[in-house]
Amino acid sequence: MQRSSFRLSRPLRAAVYLAFVALLLTGAVLMFPERLPTSESWERIPALSRKIHGGAAMLALLVLGALTAHVKRGWKAAKNRLSGVLLLGLNTFLIATGYGLYYAADEDLRAWLIRWHGWIGLGTLVLLPAHVIVGRIIIRRLHHRKIQQRGGA
Repeated sequence: MQRSSFRLSRPLRAAVYLAFVALLLTGAVLMFPERLPTSESWERIPALSRKIHGGAAMLALLVLGALTAHVKRGWKAAKNRLSGVLLLGLNTFLIATGYGLYYAADEDLRAWLIRWHGWIGLGTLVLLPAHVIVGRIIIRRLHHRKIQQRGGA
């Protein structure tokens, strides 16, 4: 099968998965610290998770920048737009609320940001795989159409 111009390169795909899996795992630890074991050795886990989450967020920003060409190609081809736009919106919200969490001084605002940043972030767990699956279905259909047009299968 010929490689689609919509598919990400392996290194970029690995970076996307690495960044977002790290964000999801550390974000879940930060959202549900009461689920951790209560021994002394686990007390440092939330602080370590915050540090890893911040680093993974920086990687995610780099990855999102690297996806610009992918977004442009998909938009021009009018393929997988709904989930793509939802992912862009979700990530924009997460970037803005992440910035707010770091700099917000008002405790009420911070509480709101923490709650929504966490729950919307967990939405990535559903939306990113859905975007990938729909994209693969679209690529497969395009490939089958090309074969049929050439008189194959």
